[in-house]
Amino acid sequence: MIHVAIMASGESRRNWLERQLRTDAAVRTAGRVSTFASLRSLVDSSVVDVAVIETEIGPEPGIAREWLAELIEDLPLVILSATPDSWTFNQIVRAERGAILTRDASAEQIVHSVKAAAAGLLVFDSPSVPRPDAGEEISAELTPREIQVLQLLAEGLVNRDIAERLNISEHTIKFHIGSILGKLQASSRTEAVTRGLRSGLIEL
Repeated sequence: MIHVAIMASGESRRNWLERQLRTDAAVRTAGRVSTFASLRSLVDSSVVDVAVIETEIGPEPGIAREWLAELIEDLPLVILSATPDSWTFNQIVRAERGAILTRDASAEQIVHSVKAAAAGLLVFDSPSVPRPDAGEEISAELTPREIQVLQLLAEGLVNRDIAERLNISEHTIKFHIGSILGKLQASSRTEAVTRGLRSGLIEL
């Protein structure tokens, strides 16, 4: 059973989110709140495996970001947001678990993302991925094969599975990953996937 906390400012929206989560027998609502402070209290006092948070960072992001940074340390977050936000995206990627969806995400997308986040996976829908910032352009073009490998990395496959999927050796996969890290100027697979998503090379 996955216990989910719901945070949204409007009561009608909290009701809607709870109804969608109830469509899956493996998900149970741990509570519904309207503010970060109330969510923090709920997480501290109840069993909460995942939090679904509908929020906008807004023009003065400091307080919301402080709350999110603290909560991300404690549990996976599924963020519903109308506009892409680079800071939130990077925080979720660094945590290596959680999801960012648009506010008009379907019930199926939300439930899938909750389950994936609870399992320690990352989920993003394409409109929620921010575009590259200035100075974050790819230094060299990836080959079609490297893009294939990067896409499979984004899907969570390990070297052995990628090798089987592409019918090439694990040694060759390691070579491709090394080349990808160099071209994307990334220090890890997670960072490479992040840069690939933000540059539009791959999608989830």
